[in-house]
Amino acid sequence: MKQLIYCLALLCPLLSNCQQITIKGNVINEEGNPVSAATIILKGTTISTVANAKGEFTLPNTKLNDSIIVSAIGYQTAVEPNNMRGLITVILKRKVTQLDETVIIAYGTSTKRFNTGNVATITTAQLATQPLLNPLAALHGRVPGLVVTQSSGAPGAAIKIEIRGRTSLESSASGNDPLFIIDGIPFSPGNEVVSQLRSSANNPRSASQGGLSPFALINPADIERIDILKDADATAIYGSRGANGVVLITTKQAKPGRTLFTVNAYTGISRIATKAELLNTQQYLQMRREAFANDGIAPTIANAPDLLLWDTSRYRNFVNDFIGNSASNSNIQLSLSGGNSNTRFLLGTGFNRETAVFPGSFAASRASANIKLTHNAPSQKLSLTFTASYAAAVNNSIKTDLSTYINLPPNFPALYDAQGNLKWSEGGVSFANPLAEQLRSYKAINENLNTGLLLSLVLTKALSFKLNTGYNLFRSNERSLHPAASLDPASSSLPFSNFAGNRMGGFIIEPQLEYQRKWKQLRFTGLLGATAQQNAAETESVNGLNYSSDLLLASMAAAPLLIGSNSENRYRYTALFTRLTMQLNNRYLLNLSARRDGSSRFGPGNRFGNFGAIGFGWIFSKEKFLQNQSILSFGKWRSSYGITGSDQVGDYRYLDTWQNTALTYLNANGLQPSRLFNPNYGWEVNKKFETALELGFFNDQLFFSVAWFQNRSGNRLVNYSLPAITGFSSVLRNWDALVQNTGWEFLFTSQNIQTAKISWSTTVNMTLPQNKLLAFPGLDASPYRNNYRVGQSLSVIYGFRYLGVDPATGIYSYQDLDSNGLLNTSDYQLLGNTDPVFYGGVGNSVSIGQFRFSCFVEFRKQQGRNYLATQAATIPGRGMFNQPLLVLDRWQKPGDIATIQRYTTTTNSTAYIAAVTQLAASNAIFSDASFIRLKNLACSWSLPQAIAAKMKLQALSIQLSAQNLFSITRYAGADPENQNFFVLPPLRTVTGGIQFSF
Repeated sequence: MKQLIYCLALLCPLLSNCQQITIKGNVINEEGNPVSAATIILKGTTISTVANAKGEFTLPNTKLNDSIIVSAIGYQTAVEPNNMRGLITVILKRKVTQLDETVIIAYGTSTKRFNTGNVATITTAQLATQPLLNPLAALHGRVPGLVVTQSSGAPGAAIKIEIRGRTSLESSASGNDPLFIIDGIPFSPGNEVVSQLRSSANNPRSASQGGLSPFALINPADIERIDILKDADATAIYGSRGANGVVLITTKQAKPGRTLFTVNAYTGISRIATKAELLNTQQYLQMRREAFANDGIAPTIANAPDLLLWDTSRYRNFVNDFIGNSASNSNIQLSLSGGNSNTRFLLGTGFNRETAVFPGSFAASRASANIKLTHNAPSQKLSLTFTASYAAAVNNSIKTDLSTYINLPPNFPALYDAQGNLKWSEGGVSFANPLAEQLRSYKAINENLNTGLLLSLVLTKALSFKLNTGYNLFRSNERSLHPAASLDPASSSLPFSNFAGNRMGGFIIEPQLEYQRKWKQLRFTGLLGATAQQNAAETESVNGLNYSSDLLLASMAAAPLLIGSNSENRYRYTALFTRLTMQLNNRYLLNLSARRDGSSRFGPGNRFGNFGAIGFGWIFSKEKFLQNQSILSFGKWRSSYGITGSDQVGDYRYLDTWQNTALTYLNANGLQPSRLFNPNYGWEVNKKFETALELGFFNDQLFFSVAWFQNRSGNRLVNYSLPAITGFSSVLRNWDALVQNTGWEFLFTSQNIQTAKISWSTTVNMTLPQNKLLAFPGLDASPYRNNYRVGQSLSVIYGFRYLGVDPATGIYSYQDLDSNGLLNTSDYQLLGNTDPVFYGGVGNSVSIGQFRFSCFVEFRKQQGRNYLATQAATIPGRGMFNQPLLVLDRWQKPGDIATIQRYTTTTNSTAYIAAVTQLAASNAIFSDASFIRLKNLACSWSLPQAIAAKMKLQALSIQLSAQNLFSITRYAGADPENQNFFVLPPLRTVTGGIQFSF
């Protein structure tokens, strides 16, 4: 009996393995969509089946320990083991080549292979290697046709981006801004600076910080990809909103599969990447003494306390003292994701804190949370995607950039007295104390909410309906307190406070119908949609004056005197749009798009405009005459032409508006006109043309593309001069000015090594742009006559030709063009421009086993403002201002050849002062500002998968990255990017972190 039991015990597993079962399951892709026509084979046999249209399959007569092999065209083959229930969900990963990568286009997707427009993409992998607070900073040098300039290295500083050159004749930078869309919802603030208290209007010194960027509230860790749309084919369907290009930001998607919890944390330090080299104490004193000697003036305590009163042996390096500290940054991101083919979810949260290099406790912190839910009906005919993200940032950074004060004399008195209080004088000589800024509390609380709902409904096999709707809200609340201790006691100023608020919100509704059909070798897609959008903006600013106590500074009600202002704007926008796309034999491509826009920013008779584009593509590598060769694996020619417009002129500018006046009548405040009525101006018109060639060699291991573009912007909106008798200097109107941007864009990618354990890829991009004002009738009689020249760039250098320092007089000299002995605007000449000659970047990515390395180098060839641009305000020798080391090359005696005119302390010399004034209107303040910058360096190590599985981890990696490591430049100034001597340059940042999931 025992022997029988033992035999049965041994036979049971064998009998179990021999048990016949039926495997049932479904095949889906990473997005959770069914993969129809997938082939399922029982491993080691010829038994197979094919998945139906819903991705479902049944495979009978299998055993519990059998495995299945699942394959489908365009996907990687997967091997899936059976389970005890015989119920399996197989997730196939796409087999993606460079040409088959998804491209996000307006209201849909395409691939690089079949796209007829110009779209550049920054992926989450590229974002992950850069420890950034602002996602726009990740675009530096990585996109052909895109120039990125960081205004300051201060936390939350604004970043300017410009796609394919400048078009606006107005000084406002927003006229050149692209359209920003996050998950299909326009970002209400765009890229406009959102700070009021850090603007030049309220604080001239603080303008150097460039205000706060609204994109500092967008968490880079939440972003899946950033797509930049450039040409007419890609942007015309956005109509007027796409005149300056479009930036599409797509956040990370919920993916099906096991529930996954991911932690990503890093910390690091930052310091300024470039330091201004200033005179030491002895050099500074020599400059001041020489200036007095040149003028024949004896220094006194009144005009030279730095020479006679202050300690001449003292040396303070204010670059190190004010901006030389180390800043810290820390970041942690948590996410939870999972789901199945029908319902998927993604929850995330993050916290970031970044301190400043200024002395004191200043920091910018951001907390964010996001949720994304996707649900597909079992029939796969209905799907819903809900997205919501919220971020709040608290910026306690100093309001005034202390870089403004780095040119204090190196023997400046101690800034604190023996009791630790701020000093305001020494030896009876008073001075402004820059560290008063540390006592002036500044706080900005910014909030951003993005919500969106996308409904997709399959009506028939060929027809589907989508409804995209969403709401964006941005709020800013600022407060700046000036206590008594931060004010000079010798002045009559009492404690005061500044308050400001800003609220921008907008909603959008976009219903869409899409029709897809295939007839033999012809694929046809038709899209019809509409847009209804409304934005609202409200601002208020209040100054509380003459507080009796510092304890009351945070209260408006406690201020004895309040001065305030507020504004409210409404913007409405409607549109109808359509797109027709055709592919014939997978080689002939046609894309047609059209849009009719309506904007509330124009008068009643000019509110609507029509825009459209046509794009062609020919994949000539599919032709028979190129089939029997192995070198050229892909070849495509594409071209596009279209018309877009622009309404970036501000709200209500066609109306006559009124504002308060300080004048009173019968003790009542009056009103005065602030703008003239002009309902006749209308849309600016941008005509875009592009042609491009894309080539892949050796099975696309080498890929090269070249594009030439021409954008012409006409019917420009300008300020037209009016006679003074009208009471206004100008009125906004359309003018026949024509601005042209042309250029070449090159992109080269190479898969240098590709083996099982080693891979190495290289990417190179370069742009050669040209900007030109083709026409401007009546320019010489307009307010722009000294700013622009027909036939030249909008960034033209137009002024006096600098001839250097006159060896005989030691004064700056300029060419007298008409030889009349006078220098005036009739002597202005064309002297170049500040547009980049070329720019781009080079990136390398290397993978060796578990190690990953990447580096990126940005380069730019350009002219820019140099240190001489500051000379009009800080003449070497006149006033107690330190100077760059470059001023040592000055004129001292007749016959000297120098770059700096003789030192002086006086304003009595008319010729000398005139020469300094003319300097700012000459080409002397411009010089080579080209640079090559190691922008990013990153390395990481991943734990082997087998070890990670034993530790119950899905993955684990350790990362080290650095930003702005060094620059190679001959620039005569602090930093060649922002080109401002008194602005905090970009910071060098080094971080280390860990990422794991389970």
